[in-house]
Amino acid sequence: GYVARHGTRYALGLRLREIAQPLTDADAALRTAFAPALQALARRSGETCYLAVPCGTREYLYIDAVEGSERLRVASPRGRREGLTTSAIGKIFLAHDPALVRSLRRAGLVPAALEQELQAIKEAGYALDLEEAEPGLNCLALPLRRQGHVVAALGVAGPAQRLSKAKLRRLAQAGLRDLF
Repeated sequence: GYVARHGTRYALGLRLREIAQPLTDADAALRTAFAPALQALARRSGETCYLAVPCGTREYLYIDAVEGSERLRVASPRGRREGLTTSAIGKIFLAHDPALVRSLRRAGLVPAALEQELQAIKEAGYALDLEEAEPGLNCLALPLRRQGHVVAALGVAGPAQRLSKAKLRRLAQAGLRDLF
């Protein structure tokens, strides 16, 4: 039941859907739980905001997004995967998961500068990406917790000229106040 044959073609079977259902349910529960925070950050920033979850040892997955109100905005990446080491959202997951960092360190993917940055992120409570992942794009990420564990991240991204480092820090402080 994992694969179904249709003539000379193959398709994923219903058994795979059954196996994946708990993941779909978990994502839906996170979307529901964190929708108010996602919408509040989108209103406050006017930029596109994201909800993402860890996905394996090297990536995260966008599971929800609210597009910004500005004319020039970042498109929703819902359903897309991104790497952990170059983005604000990825760094949030790394800063709060030592096992994940160890795995990437063994693969030679954690430079010394990133190790230091992860400690600073853990202390500050948020992560910034100032044109690291993409030229002209600045981002902020906040950890989202359930029972004390980071289970998702809230992110905002927009053009560097609108989202300066100072504005991102103000958004982070307001977002952290809202979350805690």
